[in-house]
Amino acid sequence: MDPVARNFVAASVIYFFLGVCLGMIMVFFGLEDHMQLRFAHSHLNLLGWVSMMIYGVGYHILPRFSGNPVAYPSFMAYHFWLANVSLLGLVSLWGYSQLLAGIFALMQVLATGLFVVNILASIRPAPHTD
Repeated sequence: MDPVARNFVAASVIYFFLGVCLGMIMVFFGLEDHMQLRFAHSHLNLLGWVSMMIYGVGYHILPRFSGNPVAYPSFMAYHFWLANVSLLGLVSLWGYSQLLAGIFALMQVLATGLFVVNILASIRPAPHTD
């Protein structure tokens, strides 16, 4: 498995653990209605656990279905760092600085765009050899 794909999977399970722990803390301390914690909990689980797992597994499996390597391997590392930094910034600053949270949200969109471009280019039909 490519190291970046493995890093996405590893980050995914870490975010899953953090999201579950945060959810447990919210329940035990009666903080279910605290919007900052609810936002962090949902985004750690959705963008952290689910999306990072999709990215890692997607980079590993989808190009192979077409018989191609990943089209832009250098995009993978940029995508990894952009997705992780933007997620951590977004969950940390939402509710405190809407401007900075918006910048991190835009970074998350750019990270997702890198994945979309890379996967679409990677799943192109394999070249025919006669």
